[in-house]
Amino acid sequence: MLRLTLTGVLAGVFTFVTPLGRPQVALAAECTPTVGPGIPPPASVPSGIPGFHAHWYGQSGYPTLCPGQTSRAVVAFYNSGSFGWQVAPQSLAYLGTWNPTPGQDQASLLGGDSTHGSPSTRWPVYNRPAVMPAAYVGPNQVAWFQFTVKAPSIPGTYRLYIRPLIEGAQWMEDFGVFWQVTVVPTTTVPQRVTVQSFDPVADFFTDGTAKFNYDRNDSFEFADSTIDYEDFERLLKSGVVIDVRYEAARADQSTFNVVDAPPYGRPTVTTEFGSYDRGTTKNDIRIDVIPPASAGQQEVRYTLQRARVPSGTSACTMTSGSYEYFDQGGGQDITGSYFDLNVPAGTYCYRATATGGSAFGFSAPVTMPASPAPAPGAPVPTSLDARLIRPQSAPADTFRTDDKLKIAFDGPMALCGDDTVVRLRDADGTIAELSRAALNIDCGRNRSPEVVGSALWPEFTVITLTVAADPIIVTAGSTPGLQVPATVTSALGIRDGGGLSWDLARSLDIVFGDPD
Repeated sequence: MLRLTLTGVLAGVFTFVTPLGRPQVALAAECTPTVGPGIPPPASVPSGIPGFHAHWYGQSGYPTLCPGQTSRAVVAFYNSGSFGWQVAPQSLAYLGTWNPTPGQDQASLLGGDSTHGSPSTRWPVYNRPAVMPAAYVGPNQVAWFQFTVKAPSIPGTYRLYIRPLIEGAQWMEDFGVFWQVTVVPTTTVPQRVTVQSFDPVADFFTDGTAKFNYDRNDSFEFADSTIDYEDFERLLKSGVVIDVRYEAARADQSTFNVVDAPPYGRPTVTTEFGSYDRGTTKNDIRIDVIPPASAGQQEVRYTLQRARVPSGTSACTMTSGSYEYFDQGGGQDITGSYFDLNVPAGTYCYRATATGGSAFGFSAPVTMPASPAPAPGAPVPTSLDARLIRPQSAPADTFRTDDKLKIAFDGPMALCGDDTVVRLRDADGTIAELSRAALNIDCGRNRSPEVVGSALWPEFTVITLTVAADPIIVTAGSTPGLQVPATVTSALGIRDGGGLSWDLARSLDIVFGDPD
């Protein structure tokens, strides 16, 4: 029963990559990708071998593509051992890159995570094409691993050898499994269009001058990864940028590659030196990731990477160096700022892309000298996130009693002083003060890690101002009361452990009640 079920699943996958109902045509200038026949499972496999073991159990066919096109690959492995594969230390099954091409644990030209010179096709790691698709695969059960391969720019025949392993424990049997991608030359180049209007019912979109029809038999990609028809329609909206290889005849297969889907456009990446770990030298780098204007008020989270580049590099680009993730998982799923601490001497490039996006923003090259400048003192504290937390029953019009103003800082903060005064201004010109002396705010800090927004902030880095009475109106605006949102214009009494005051000018967020 298990084998019959798996065969049916693989057959379904083959149908996806080689759609039924649309004849295969010869690859030429039209760049219609094709996929060869799948390879069925063997008639019998061993089982119950003590320990971790795997037996090859079938795979989808090899693709023929034009440069830059992608294809989904599927390979099945039967758990022929006595131990289950599961999400646990030294029990999780992966596919790893293997010999002879590209070599054990080496990066491949056909796919990866954009580090170590690999293309970005959303592999878990640059040398791990796929991870087991279920939380548990027991003895005598089958797992089918899926991953995306991308055709290199130069025509030819390429291979990717893979072998299953239990990460951190052992490699399992080597059956010589490989993926072969044939890349053919073409005179066709993708047409880049920006969507102006679309109709998901009639299955078409326009760029203002031309109309592009699509259907389930076409090929869809996003961020160099194959997606299905439903995913494409979820991404489709005004402002989306698509590379199109278009075939007007419905019998032919068009390719639609989403390269930019607002708000996931190219961010701005800036850097600044400092002593953000409160050390004696400025050997830390603060990286600020600023969303594009297309993001509007929507919060976008980013993945940040760093590459060491040659001295004298004039600009940071995709090929400046080998971009790597930070140790211990840092720099992933961030908003605002990231602090790269104790950076070794050398020149570096930083790049960021929205989580789920494909457009990279690059910093300018940054050179950390062998002898960093001394830090005359710890850097002044800046706020990275400011939020208004309201009682559920309170209307969102003016600041009121029991409102909580939460401020997340880039380092440990001291308790608020008795001289604490925070002045705010709203959009209609009202200026108001919250003051401990006037008894209209209470002030506290977090004694344990606290969630503000969607981030977990360390102890003593979150200051909470609780409104105890109506703010004092200093200058009346056109509408009574201090309206939401309001921006901090000055602050006293909010300091770090070294006595340095909150630096509003360099802070990333000083607005309470804006759409966070």
